[in-house]
Amino acid sequence: MAKKAGEERRRHRRYDYAGTVKYRRLGPNTAGRIRNLSEGGLLAELPELIGPGSLLDVDVGLGDRSIHAEAEVVWAQAAAETSGGSYLHGIKFTRLELQDRLTLAVFIAKVYGG
Repeated sequence: MAKKAGEERRRHRRYDYAGTVKYRRLGPNTAGRIRNLSEGGLLAELPELIGPGSLLDVDVGLGDRSIHAEAEVVWAQAAAETSGGSYLHGIKFTRLELQDRLTLAVFIAKVYGG
């Protein structure tokens, strides 16, 4: 299901970020690329289409650190600029331990002044 044009319900500012994310539904971890992130979630390019409402475990690479979160896919669509079968996913964090939340907040403040 594609995100509707003009739909904006974010509570947290998004920051452009080129990093890695590892995600898991059932089975082994799979790697994807982060396009942007916020304290509430991220935009990820993944090699498979995962439907909205799907729950994931994610490990988000933040430079020399990483955080772990439980997350939910909010929307998904084919990545228009690629023909290699990658898909964009809006992902919100549903559970983030305090230490991981602080690590993310400090990372954003240091890198983006936010």
